[in-house]
Order: sequence, then structure tokens, then C-alpha cells
Amino acid sequence: MTSSPGTQPTLRQLELFIAAAHYGSFAAAADTKFVTPNAVSSAVTELETIFNTQLFIRRRAKGLITTTAGHDLVVHTERLLAQAEELTLLIGNRDDTPRGPVKIGCYATLAATIIPELWARTTQQLPHITLDIEEGPVEQLSQKLLEGRLDMMISYQIGLPTGVISDELFHASPHVSLPENHPLANQHSVALKALEDEPLILLDLPPAGDNTLRLLHGQGLHPNVIHRSTSYETVRSMVARGFGYSLFFQATHTELSHEGLRIVDLAIDPPLATEPVVLSRDLEAHATHRADAVRELVITMFTASAPDGPERRH
Repeated sequence: MTSSPGTQPTLRQLELFIAAAHYGSFAAAADTKFVTPNAVSSAVTELETIFNTQLFIRRRAKGLITTTAGHDLVVHTERLLAQAEELTLLIGNRDDTPRGPVKIGCYATLAATIIPELWARTTQQLPHITLDIEEGPVEQLSQKLLEGRLDMMISYQIGLPTGVISDELFHASPHVSLPENHPLANQHSVALKALEDEPLILLDLPPAGDNTLRLLHGQGLHPNVIHRSTSYETVRSMVARGFGYSLFFQATHTELSHEGLRIVDLAIDPPLATEPVVLSRDLEAHATHRADAVRELVITMFTASAPDGPERRH
């Protein structure tokens, strides 16, 4: 099909293009959109004619490879489709009730202690809103936030890129985790110097690993890192087994590892600086009515649950 000058893309063409970009093949995209592979291929070809540029490199063995122009179109199209969805939700919403999906990114190690409560409060207070939660490292979530693929993100303040604006939720205080039979486990606090030569099991989900090492180096210490893991539970299990100690910012409500072995958390003496946990959003993005409602709910959730001040949660 040949498009005449001035032809505008349709939302359906753009939807099929996005599916092809996400799944890397016309066939997979067709399955998700309940159309034929030829329909997806035709939509992409029509868009390439409209924009007079190649959007995909077609390779039989590797499927679809998005070109630079294709990547740019993905970013703009996702925002356009989101706006179209927002328009559908707003028209006819006479009672001004927030409704529809809200996409929230959450730094993986914080999710277990934040998302369940947020989900419960949203269900009770904003019943017409559906949460779409994505967990991961800050760098990955930040990129999606700035690309318009997330409405907001919960993370530590450290490691955030420029272009975001944040609301402070609470301060996290670092602590040491030791196996139950460690010689220092019966103390109320521990000096990091006393652990310098001992093996360190490092939580290395960005930016946690670099931040931990920065704090230790700032104390003039040279930690003996014997293992790195991006899994919070794996690190705790390694500590519980007696392979080393670890340094965490987030607290848990259990003293047991995933295997049921006891872990002892000790305060650090002298204490290290706390790290803010924040709710971030794109500075230039226009927030939807429902996203604003969830943002207020998150802020209220931490204000209401911290009667002793913002550092109660750690």
C-alpha cells in the first residue's frame, strides 16, 4: 500500500508497530493483537512509507531489529498511546473519580515492604485504579520513567538521573547483618572496623553495591568482598549460613532467612548517614489525574505510618 503525501498514521498502525517492537517478530505481535502476521507487517510497511524511513531491519534468523528511527518512534508512540488511553478514560467521567492503570516502578529490595501495603490502600481508597508494578534496579526503572513507560518510581535517592523530581518518603538507616553464631552477634551495635577483615556478602543490585562500598571506603575501610548477588534473599541466606556479614539499608520483619536460619541485625557504631527513600516522577511529564491520586496516597501512607518521624522506617 502506498500512502499519499500528508497521510497521518492511525492509532491501530502504531499499536501494531509497538507490539512488533516489543516482541521482535510479526508473528508474536500478531498473537497478542489477535490479527494475522501480514496485518502487522502491512502496518509497519505503511508507517515506513508515511515517515519515509526504515523502522526495522528484517532478519530471518534474528527476527526484527529496531533501527534508530524505530527506537525514537517507540518512545514517542508509547506516550501518544498513553495519552489516547487517558482521553478514553476522561471522556464521560463526570464524577471526576480517578480510574484506570497507574504504572509504578519500585527498587527491588524495597518492594516487599512497600508494595503490599500500597496495594491494600489503593484497593480500599482508590478502587477504580489498577496498579501495574515493576521491580528492578534504579538505572533500568529510571530509563523507563523518563521514556514515559512509568508514572512514578520508588527508590533510594542515590543513583537517580537528572530530569526527575522527587518527594521524600522516609530515611533508611544502614545496619549490619550477622549469622546467629557470630562472636559479635550478642552486642547491641558493632563497629565496621571490627568486620573489615571478615568476608562481606555484597548486595549488588544497582546502585546498592556501589553505595555500600562507597560508605565503607568513606570510613577508611577495605572490605573483603567474597560474593556479590543481586538477590536480597540470597545475600541474607548466605549470611545466615555463616559465610560472611552484609550491610543493608532496608529492614525486614523477620529474623529468619529463606531457609529458616536466624540472622542478627545490629546497629552500626558510630552510625552512618541515612539514605532518603523517595517517590520520583518525570519533571517534564504531565501527570494524569489517577497518577496524582496515587502519588498523594503514597505520601500519605508514609506520613501516617511514621509518628516518630521520617527515620522510623529503616
